[in-house]
Order: sequence, then C-alpha cells, then structure tokens
Amino acid sequence: MPDQGTVVVPPAMRDAARDCELGGRRGVVHTEPRRLVWAALTPLLVVGLLILWFGVRFAVEDQRTSGAWYFSLPILVLGIAPLALAGWLVVRAWTQPRIWVGHYERGLVRWVTGKVPEVYEWDEIAGITRAETHVTNGLTSAAQRTLTVFPAGAEPIVVSDSCDGFAGFADDVDAAFTRVRLPQDAARLDAGERVGFLLVDLDHTGIGHLDLRLDWQRVERVEARNGLLIIRQVGVRKPWLSIPSHPVWNVRVFLALAEALRRQHGPR
Repeated sequence: MPDQGTVVVPPAMRDAARDCELGGRRGVVHTEPRRLVWAALTPLLVVGLLILWFGVRFAVEDQRTSGAWYFSLPILVLGIAPLALAGWLVVRAWTQPRIWVGHYERGLVRWVTGKVPEVYEWDEIAGITRAETHVTNGLTSAAQRTLTVFPAGAEPIVVSDSCDGFAGFADDVDAAFTRVRLPQDAARLDAGERVGFLLVDLDHTGIGHLDLRLDWQRVERVEARNGLLIIRQVGVRKPWLSIPSHPVWNVRVFLALAEALRRQHGPR
C-alpha cells in the first residue's frame, strides 16, 4: 500500500475525523476522475461531423432549389445524435464526483466531493463483506475485488480494487473491525445470545443456516476457501454447508468464534 503519509487528504475529511475524535489516520483510498475513452469518443465525433456536414450541404441545396431546407432535417438530426452522445460523455467525465474513504483508529470517514463528510465509528458499523468477482469477455478474464462496509442506517461504503492501495486498505479495515467486533460478539455468546452473520449464525449449541442447524458435536471443520464458506460434518465427505462467503458478514469474526466454540463444545 502506498505511504499514506504522502497522500493529500481533503480538508473536509481531515476536519470531520478530528472533530469526531477518530484518532490517527491509518489509510485512505479514493476513486479517480472518470477518464475520457477516446477510442469511443473519436468515432462518435467523426461520424457525427460527417453526417452533419452532408446534412448541411443537402439543406442548402434543398433551400436553393425548392425553398424547403427542412427536407434534410432527418439527416441533420442523425448527425447531431452522435455529437450529443459525445458531449454527454465529456460532461460525465468532468462532473463525476470523487469518493474518498479514510480509515482512522476509531472508525471510517466517507467523503463525496460536494457533500458533507460521513463519519462512522466502529460501533456504528453493522458489518463488512469482501468479494472477488471474475469477469470474462470470452477471451480474457479478470478478478474484481471489493470491500463493502455497512454502516447502520446508511448507504453501504463500497471500495474496489480500482482504487490505488486497495489490497492493503481492505486488509487493514477488516483487521481493525475484527479487533473491535470479535470481543463484542464473544461476550454476546457468553451471555447466551445467538449471533447472526446474515446467512449463518452461531450459539453455544451449534451453527445455523436458514432453517438448518448443526450441533458442535457434529462439526468437524469450518473454513473459508476459494470464495466459499465451507462447514464439514464429522464422518461425512460432502460438506454440510458450502456457500459463497462474500454475502456473509464479518467472515473473520465468524471463523474465529466458530473455531473457539468447536474446540470448546465439539467432538473430542
């Protein structure tokens, strides 16, 4: 991850973190302005100008010969359409807001240019997820990774690997949130509560998924591998549960608690 000390943090974000006493900055990422794709823009401009040129010539000729230039109006409209699309692409590239996300000791700050910064302490965050999506065009494939943070009662904060320094930032946020959330959820379990992680849940009796439950005496292993959350049952080759891990909240917390409960209540 780049040296975060060299990043110039917007004053609005810095002031919001200071006013809310979030502590020292641990990392920051931001989106880049949308770049103009000249490979798409140039043909639109060339085609639009050519059609418009022919349309103007025909309109002048129609006006000279019959006094009805508007006969060429369809050609003029056909030429204006790609030029309007090119103009829209340029405006979108110049006006797209940038999104900054800062990681501080005691929480996160999201700032969208032109808006008021949003500040969330760790206790105000309901959960986090991480995903890796493989995209293919038939010839090549690429993996897109995302970190999604779910503040309570607010829009999710999504950070993707299109941001410089994404990998280190995502790991640090995940680890920091886990350090705060793990003891809290462990205390809830000790108090007899069932702790949910969106698609799965835990308590001292076992693991749950929807209407299914597996008691700890039958749990052999719980692991996350290759984008899957896998729960294996003692003496059974097929996993008791194998689901994508990215919709599961706080996977690190879930794995740590599941392993602790399995050791405490599982088969000897």
